[in-house]
This record gives sequence, C-alpha cells and structure tokens, in this order.
Amino acid sequence: MSKPPSGFANISSLSSRIKSTLDLMGVVTDFQPPTKSSGDDWTCTFRLADFTVYDDGIKVRLFRRNESELPVIQANGDVVILYNINIKPWSGMVMGLSGHQTRWTLFPARSIPEKASSDSLHLQRLGGPGSRVPSQEEMRYAIDLCNSRGDRTPYDSIPKPSGPTPIHLQKLAASSPAASTPVNSERREKFSLVKDVSVDRFYDLIGQVVKIYPSNGVVELYITDYTSNNSLFSYEWGRDDPDASDRKWRGPYGKMTLTVSLFSPHSYFAQNYVKDNDIVFLRNTRIKWSRDAKVEGSLHTDRQNPDRVGVTILKNHDDDRIKDLLRRKREYANKFEKQREAFGRDVNQVLGQKRKEPEPKLSKTQIRKKRKREREQERDAKARSTLEEDKENTHPLDATPDQSDNTDSRSKHITPSTSPPPAHPPKRRLTLNPNIRTTKPDLPTRPLSSILSLSTHALKTPDGIPYTLPFQNIKSRAVVRIIDFHPPNLADFAIRRKKPSEYDVLSEYSGSSSSSTCSSDHETSLPPSTGNNNKDDDDDALENASQPENEYTTDGLTNQWEWRFALTIEDAASPPSSSSSEQQADSRTTLYVTDADAVFLLKLDASDLHRRPKALAALREKLFLLWGDLEERK
Repeated sequence: MSKPPSGFANISSLSSRIKSTLDLMGVVTDFQPPTKSSGDDWTCTFRLADFTVYDDGIKVRLFRRNESELPVIQANGDVVILYNINIKPWSGMVMGLSGHQTRWTLFPARSIPEKASSDSLHLQRLGGPGSRVPSQEEMRYAIDLCNSRGDRTPYDSIPKPSGPTPIHLQKLAASSPAASTPVNSERREKFSLVKDVSVDRFYDLIGQVVKIYPSNGVVELYITDYTSNNSLFSYEWGRDDPDASDRKWRGPYGKMTLTVSLFSPHSYFAQNYVKDNDIVFLRNTRIKWSRDAKVEGSLHTDRQNPDRVGVTILKNHDDDRIKDLLRRKREYANKFEKQREAFGRDVNQVLGQKRKEPEPKLSKTQIRKKRKREREQERDAKARSTLEEDKENTHPLDATPDQSDNTDSRSKHITPSTSPPPAHPPKRRLTLNPNIRTTKPDLPTRPLSSILSLSTHALKTPDGIPYTLPFQNIKSRAVVRIIDFHPPNLADFAIRRKKPSEYDVLSEYSGSSSSSTCSSDHETSLPPSTGNNNKDDDDDALENASQPENEYTTDGLTNQWEWRFALTIEDAASPPSSSSSEQQADSRTTLYVTDADAVFLLKLDASDLHRRPKALAALREKLFLLWGDLEERK
C-alpha cells in the first residue's frame, strides 16, 4: 500500500482533524459538473478516496467566482491534489470546503499510465489559478491511486477532443455513462431480488431492515428479502455480530443480508427515520464488490436532484413484491425453528441429558437485569419486614385497641384497670403504607365518598358564563384501604391477547396454532389454569430455557400479555366491616388496573403466570406490600 507524499494527510484520519487546514490527495469516486450556487459563485462537488478508505471517501466542495477556475472532472479515476483545503463538519459527517488559499491540480485518468516509469515523469495535468507544479513523488502517488480503484471508467471508447475547453469537457462528462440517469418508464424493470443482482449494475431493491450502523456520516443499511446470494457474507447461527462483539447476530442466517452504504441525503433520512424491521424501497442502488470480495450496495447523491432521498419506508404492504417477501420470511422462520429444535434434540441425545435444558449463558444486558431484579427483591423483603414490625407495634385498622391487646402476649401480665371506660373511644390511628408513593404528593387528600359524590363538574367560560359537565374532570388523591380484589386467582391477573402480525396482509394467513385460541371474546376471558401444582421442576426448566434476547424470532407468531385486574377500595377512615350498609357503600368503589398503569404500580411486566411460577411468586411478593395479608384472609 502506497503512502501519501510528505505533508499530505490520509483521508481516514480526517475525522480527527476537523477545523484544520491541510493538503489532500485522492482519486475521484463520484462527481458533479460545476453548477451555479445560490449566490454569485460557481461550485463543484466530488468525492475523493485513497488507500486508507474502502468506501467512496470524503466529500469535497469548491467555490469560485468564475466557472473556469473550477476543476472539470471527466470521470471516476481522475486524481485531484488539494492544497490548503478546510476540513469542516457537515450534516453529521466530515467534508472538505475550499477557502481563499485553496489551490487544486487535476490529473485526468485517461492520461495516467498503468505503471510509473523509472525515468522522470511528466503527466498531463489541469491546474487552477496559483497552483504549483507537482513533484515526482506526487505524480507517482497519483499513478498508484488511479490504478487502485476497480471503478475506474474506461475512456478508450470516448473520443478525445483536440484542445478541449472547459465547456466542451463539461458536455463530455455529462454524456458519459457515469452521468446517465435511468428512464422512469423502466423503473419496474430495474427492480431485482437480492439473489439476482450483479456487480456494476444499478437496481431498485425492496428489503426488510435487519440493522442500521452509522459510521462517519455514512450509514450502513443491512437489508434482506430472504433470498440467498452466494456472493454475500455468510452469517452463522450463534456467532457474534461483526460490528458488535457483545451481541449476537439477530438473523437471518446464511447468505441473505445485503449491506448498502448510504450517503447524504439518504444517510440522514435513514439514521433519523428508518428503524429495524421496517420494509424499505431503495432507488437506483449500485451493486459493487467490497474489500472482502463480497457483494455490497451503495446509494449516492442524485446528480440531477441532490436533495432527492432514495430511501422510502413502505407502510402499505399490499404490493405483491412485499407479500412475496413476507411469504419467504415466514417460510424461513418455520424452517429455522425446526432446525433449531432438531439441533437441540441432537445435542441432548449426544450428551445423554434429560429433556430439561441447562440455563443459557447470560449476556451483559441479562446480567444487569438480573442484578437489578435481585436488588428490588432485597428491597421489597426489607420493606415487608418493616411492615410486619409496624403491624406488631401499632393497632390495626380493623380492630380496637382492646382487641389488639387480647392478641398481644404481653396482655397476660397487665393488671386489669378498675377505672370506668372513657366516654368516647379513642380515635384510631391511621398508618400509611410506606411502600406506596404517590406521583402527586402536593395534592391534598379528599375522602373517597366526596370524590364519588361528584357526578358533575361546574366550570366557567373565560367570559364568566357558568356551565356544568356531566362528568368529573379533576385529579384527586385519597387515603384508601384495599378490601378485595378480582379475579380471586393471582395467576389470572395477566391475560393473553393476540399480537398484531405482519403476516396479516397475506390472504392465506390465519395465525399460528398458538395464537388461534385468542379469539375476539378472549380479550375479556382468562387463560385456563394448568391444574397441576406438582411440576415445579418442569416450570423452572421452562423459564430457564427461554430464548436468548438476540435469538432470531418472528414477531407475528407470538402472543402478548397484559395486566388486567380490579381492586375494591374504601376510605381508610371508615370503620372496617364486612357488612354492606348504605353508608359503607358510599365510601367504596372498584378500581380497575390495566396495562401500563399496572406496570407502573407493580414495576413488573405481564407474562404467562400459569406457566411461570417465579413470575407469580414475584407478583405475590409485590401485592403483599400493597395489601398485606389480604390474600390469606380472603
């Protein structure tokens, strides 16, 4: 690999030299003819690369008062020397901008030989005002750069004009193959599957995003349409992600994923709007060889319309090409699942193990979650111990002080008092649950009966005209006691709902066998109990054998769980009683807790509590902190 001449910078090092002025030398990988800027100047935009970069390099923009003072690049493969170029940040990437002291020299590719002679070199060059004569070292480096790129445009078939003028060269560059644009009527014919792409061709692609990887202003978009191409990189199951060794590749596995490098303005759009699993349309994608001799794509700036974004997120999946992609994905997912199960059976047979699988190796994220869960359980245990001590040292709300003394072992040693009872019984002391915190501590409390009695809400308009709403529109805070809950089985506090599937657009899709039980009336019903409490080992094995978080799975073939339960509450100041008098009914109500509100209250995610005893035990522990021994007394 050749080194740049003395005093010149490597292009790969420019990201660490922002806001500096330096000398730069590179081979042209993309360019636009000189155009009029928004002001009085003329501008020329192109990209330069050298041996230290494997993409299309750095974007350079030169400004001059006259068009004749700008370089007229003829083709990819031309070599440009820039003296005193300013390195600036622009739209999240590094860019070269000209200044008053910037000078340039251009070596056309058609005048550069394949090898440098041992004698003194004299290369044809075009220089701007004030440019100096290049040194022998610079010209030899120009030869190496020009012959290092595989995308050098052959100019043997282009007629070489005698005495070319800048205007003539500009027209010649505009008529070259590199500047041609596709015809809109052929847009459908340009569409191709990943398996059918060929190098040095332009295609329209439709694929699902596997991963987005931004790097120095360029965004690498990993897409798949679930077709295989032998020239793609092979991702193996269980191996680390090549770009992140701390996580596994999420699939698909095999040679199905195409890496597309996006440049401005496509990179900005993708980095801010495109997400994993989105289905996207990539317009006019160039297919080329990577440095590892693998097929990859690139999407550059549209020369005719520089602001045009060639990435489109496809929200409507009614197109036949998208439906075919989803069918291939479903076939791949089913095949992968069968192969993974067969692999697990083979491993168990070889090792002579039972059906119970060992605990999988935890990732860093899972270890952090486990430690956080252990800290929460330890904190909850301490809070539970504190609550039990408070119950021993204070009178409960559902008993008088005399009744509490009868249950205290120390009452046996207390001499009965002969004084008459007080005229008024002592007021019971309310002890707030220290484990429950409100989000509105500054809001004054109100009796629950007062809150329930407000069936209307009186307001005034800005003009002072009074009006009444037939409902409450206020926030209230109350001190309440939980006296009952529903459903009576804690395992039924979480219900199963069918998760929306991306395959619903397919006419032949009716859901998997596991999700077919989730009918419309299942939203208000509860999952059936297993009826077997003697399978603790099997349940623990089921929990421990869950898939790793980086395992490739299909989102559309699973169910989701959410919290849904009810609490009967009453004013804490009212006397506790099992009777249902009219006075007590005014101070009682049913509080429905669902979905996100339950997650906020419990700090637990809903899951299948019938099949996950550990999750059920964690829920029971949380609810004990909420309502004490209500479950045991019910």
